[in-house]
Amino acid sequence: MRSMALAVSVVTFAIIQHACAFDGRITATITQGSQVTPLLYTVGTNFLRVEVTDNSRPNPVDIVDSSSGELILLFPNNRSFVRLKTAENVPTAPPSPPTMPTMPSTPPQQVGPTGVPGMPAPPPMPGMPQMPAGVGPQSGSSTPPMPGMPAMPGAGNGMPMMPMPPPMMEKTELTATGDKTNLLGFACEKFEIKQRGQVMEIWATDELLPFQPYLQNQPGRFGPAMIEEQWGQMLKAKKMFPLLAILRFAPPAAPGSAAPPPGPERMRFQVLSVTADKIDDQGGDLSQPPPDYQEIQPLPF
Repeated sequence: MRSMALAVSVVTFAIIQHACAFDGRITATITQGSQVTPLLYTVGTNFLRVEVTDNSRPNPVDIVDSSSGELILLFPNNRSFVRLKTAENVPTAPPSPPTMPTMPSTPPQQVGPTGVPGMPAPPPMPGMPQMPAGVGPQSGSSTPPMPGMPAMPGAGNGMPMMPMPPPMMEKTELTATGDKTNLLGFACEKFEIKQRGQVMEIWATDELLPFQPYLQNQPGRFGPAMIEEQWGQMLKAKKMFPLLAILRFAPPAAPGSAAPPPGPERMRFQVLSVTADKIDDQGGDLSQPPPDYQEIQPLPF
């Protein structure tokens, strides 16, 4: 009985530990073409550190405060760092273009001197002298009207209708497919993102931590966000972490035929190992900028 109770206690502790916030290390790779970037996620009680383990050059390091969401970008190449608030961590969509003012359907009345109170009306134009017979326009004769412009398709009685411009950006959504599997011992759910002839397949779990995509620079504020710049924030909003994500080209299907197989890969994010461990950071070496680094201000745009 005692051994059975001990076994139940161990299993219960493992379940509780698995359900609580994850502490430990996650190794992953980002593959784009022939370039492979190895990443290390160090997850502490109050921080998350994301860094490139390839020491061939000084890559930036991301440090996230788990309670406030503040992101610190460390730049070892010039020993500096910048603090980004939560709203500054997310790339923003470009603002909508300003709406053009509506043109009046009829010209305003009494424009010019006749419309100013107190001013006399201009004198009438003197009559044109009579031209010899057969030369030029004759008095009393009507000038033939100018030929009209051909009507534009869909135009009304007023100005011709201009074609509506295409939408500026395609709406991007994270869609659950309903498929499930197990990767590295974690229950994963499949999601898809489709945008502009591309499709991204994502297998993610809610048993780790909200995903934090690795940033090399401050996120841009202008221009349409690409799919590889959006998928990480979408998963983060769902508090899920990807074990595998593949971005491919998606050739369009011919009318009346089945969808063709996905095209070549553009990007792959893949987790290689997950190790639960208690991270010791009493000195703040992992969660704080080094004391000899200089703080710089975020970009104003």
